[in-house]
Amino acid sequence: MSVLQTLASSPFPFAGEASAVLSALLWGSVGVVFARMRPAPSPAGLNLGKNVAATVCFVLTLWIWSGSPIPTGLDARMIAVFSASGVLGLTLCDTFLLRSLLNIGPQRMSVVFLLVPAMTALAAALPPFSETPPGITWAGMFVCIGGILLAIKRPAHYQGTDADFRRGVRDAFFAALFQTGAILLARYGLSVKEAPILDSAVVRMAAGTLGLVVLGGVIGGLGAWTRELRRPKTAWTIFWGSFFGTFLGILTNQFGLQWSASTGVATTLNSLMPIFLMPLSILFLGERFGIRGVVATAIAVGGVALMLLG
Repeated sequence: MSVLQTLASSPFPFAGEASAVLSALLWGSVGVVFARMRPAPSPAGLNLGKNVAATVCFVLTLWIWSGSPIPTGLDARMIAVFSASGVLGLTLCDTFLLRSLLNIGPQRMSVVFLLVPAMTALAAALPPFSETPPGITWAGMFVCIGGILLAIKRPAHYQGTDADFRRGVRDAFFAALFQTGAILLARYGLSVKEAPILDSAVVRMAAGTLGLVVLGGVIGGLGAWTRELRRPKTAWTIFWGSFFGTFLGILTNQFGLQWSASTGVATTLNSLMPIFLMPLSILFLGERFGIRGVVATAIAVGGVALMLLG
């Protein structure tokens, strides 16, 4: 029995909405923690440590709740689909996302990453989904993209080079592209057969971790990544960041979707991470945001809200 089956009903009024907000706060806070790490690990090494830690957490949780550490609620086809989704989302997307975070900071990275809902809606208009978004969804796409274009202007206080800033924006775009593919694969799998949340999470996390191991072996970076993870301070920071961000962030996100009266509302609240990251980045990273940055972020989040609520 999965966690969502066990906790099928909302424990208190607005528990779903509160859980969705908590998920955004957890992800945003962990982004700040990773950005503050010194010495900064490589993005791929950080991603490998994050995936290993989160996989262990999900396997232990599955073992406690179902009595088996091995997913038993998925057939071979579902395992293949969720494995491919894990490689796209957790191997490729997260590596690019973490590289973007280290270049342009968590707040600007998260604003560019808001492209995911628009990309997903556009791709879902194609076969095999062939969905037809309503007019308000199209309006939300244009509003969101407009806000993102306003937000990605290089700030005057940015300490890196122009090339670093462009690379950070580009990496966030590629991360959004890979995440869109991961979401569509998962949606395709779920359209065939509903999958238990914990089972699918374990398969995705394990595939994402294995994908990084294979990638590191092919490009010759695995040894350097593992040496980074042997530093006790680095390992513990990544573990706790993965526990609160990846593990609890995913669970609170799923509880938000399960308990909320509206999936659109829960997903919109979960998309507030760029808003929460502004004060966190000011307090802990010393970043500064002018009126343009604040307004651009609000516009981008508002566009996502229009898409999802539409």
